[in-house]
Amino acid sequence: MHPFHRSAAPWAAALWLALAVPATLHADFVGELELNGTQINNSTATAQFLASSAFTTNNNPNVFGSGLTASVLGFGGGNDVDFYAFQASAGSATFDIDGGGFDSYLALFGADGTLLGDSDDSFPGDPGSSSQFDAFLGTYTLPTTGLYFIAVARSGNFANATFSGSSFFQLVRPDGAFGGFGFVGATAGDSSFLNSGSQTGLAYTLHVSVVPAPGVLGLAAIVGLGTGRRRRRGRSS
Repeated sequence: MHPFHRSAAPWAAALWLALAVPATLHADFVGELELNGTQINNSTATAQFLASSAFTTNNNPNVFGSGLTASVLGFGGGNDVDFYAFQASAGSATFDIDGGGFDSYLALFGADGTLLGDSDDSFPGDPGSSSQFDAFLGTYTLPTTGLYFIAVARSGNFANATFSGSSFFQLVRPDGAFGGFGFVGATAGDSSFLNSGSQTGLAYTLHVSVVPAPGVLGLAAIVGLGTGRRRRRGRSS
């Protein structure tokens, strides 16, 4: 179970949310809690939790399908890494960046921090994206019901996890186009990145489309994980 951060009083969490979320934020969007110039959600241990109530039936033409989706208005770029945690049932999942103010990168991790998949470019650009440099990861089949993490970073600031041999496979978007890679046998528990810095204020929208596990609420997932190192392949291979 991954509840609210117990060290903060409820009023403090509410004040943090009020300050972090723009007044003009659409009602169907979740606002990133990290403020510009800070490093609040740069790891799995401090990931911003997406409550099950944030996942609603999709009616956004810029999101594939009509499944349950949580849409996050975030800010990143530079060396910033934004981690979001969510509980999901086993099954298909997609992760889509739209309107990125920078060349984005997505990485998916399991509950223990093991890298499951990543995506740099996705081509051609999907609905809602200004170019192929808005990353799209999926369709990925989540193997079990449980906790997962999706991280948003800038292209070039990649996840560090390594894996042996050719233990990766290509993912395909719902329209049949390229959707990144899935991994088998990545370094267990390695959720580190090449760099981790403060937020730079460049906007993006992240759509997380999964079947959420029921009865899970909270603002943040507090999970301690190990670190390690990793290789990197070419962006569009």
